Amino acid sequence: MEKILVVVVDSEAKAYEASRALQEIDREGNISVYAAAVIQRNADGTITKRHSDTDFPVRELGGMALGALIGLLAGPVGAGIGAVLGGMAGGFSDLDRAEVGAEFIDDVSATLTPGKFAVIADISETWVTPVDVRMEQLGGTVLRSLKKSVEAEHRARETERARAEIAQ
Repeated sequence: MEKILVVVVDSEAKAYEASRALQEIDREGNISVYAAAVIQRNADGTITKRHSDTDFPVRELGGMALGALIGLLAGPVGAGIGAVLGGMAGGFSDLDRAEVGAEFIDDVSATLTPGKFAVIADISETWVTPVDVRMEQLGGTVLRSLKKSVEAEHRARETERARAEIAQ
């Protein structure tokens, strides 16, 4: 199953360790990593993209979904910018196209507090144990979302947003 994985850690060094651990788990055949990035939540709440892992075979939509997620963590306006930072041209600026749920974004935002770092990855995994065990050893908090689990919710939000704009 294809998922968006977020591992939140307390330091930049731990984030890079977590990124390397994902690479190792990928090489072992327990998961497939399509795209990955290391980000930091700054003291003012903004998100800084620290590194994109170019060792992985980055797929177009994986990079876009990660970029959009990074942008969404920085706020709705940042989603379009985040999608471009994800390596893709085009306007994938909404939650629906990032294919992750609003609840997941809220959970990540609550866990990724100012001063913390995270590895965000587009992965495919059939079981969670290899990732969970390795990230627990690093003191990481793991959050996952199926990429297409809440599409109807996104459409409803977009429809409501459009209605509000029309009414205004």
